[in-house]
Amino acid sequence: MHIVIQGAGRGLGLAFAHHALRAGATKLYLTARNPQDCEGFRQLQPSKHVKWFKLDFLNSDEIASTGEAILAAAPHVDRIIVTAGVLHDGEIQPEKRIGALETTAMLHLYQVNAMGPVLFLKSLWPALRRTRPVTAASLSARVGSIADNRLGGWYSYRASKAALNQYMRTFSIELARYNDQAKIVTLHPGTVETGLSQPFRSQVAKGKLKSASESANQLWSVLDRLSVGDSGGFFAYDGEPIDF
Repeated sequence: MHIVIQGAGRGLGLAFAHHALRAGATKLYLTARNPQDCEGFRQLQPSKHVKWFKLDFLNSDEIASTGEAILAAAPHVDRIIVTAGVLHDGEIQPEKRIGALETTAMLHLYQVNAMGPVLFLKSLWPALRRTRPVTAASLSARVGSIADNRLGGWYSYRASKAALNQYMRTFSIELARYNDQAKIVTLHPGTVETGLSQPFRSQVAKGKLKSASESANQLWSVLDRLSVGDSGGFFAYDGEPIDF
């Protein structure tokens, strides 16, 4: 298996990389904003089985060039996993009320959570459209479900993940016209013990906080069980579909 994992420098992306190797991956194509400075690079050194690529979702030119570099290195791709997600970043915090909305923060979350993943998949279009089995997934969040929004708040995070779901749904429809063996989905990982969840863990019910390894294992199993008919869907870590 040839596996592409965006965001493998730490957290859930790194856990996916380790799980992919245990699952029999023969080639890993991993990305990080600064590969040589990340924990993932230290744990998974470049080799004939592991290749690293620099990728920052805030740089559209780099997204395109990294996609080209991966395509040049990979004879084919079996699975693509995009783990990008930002909820808080320095002074950027999830908005609890409408008065907290601020243009720069809104654009930042949209660029990382929605635009980055779909532009990265666009850069890998030649591998996806080739008529052969391929699965691509991007991590979304249950709070991105409009139907499930009962609490409000977290405006920009919710909106950017809802946009991601729509991008991926639309992308799956177009891709099916070229490759009827492709599966494109968004996934809800639950609350995972990463930097994204750190400020909010006190609000998580006992037993509901997952390790990155546990979450990666669950989500990998969901991807293994997908059928072509599931393409375009939004699924939780237990495989249950989530309403958009």
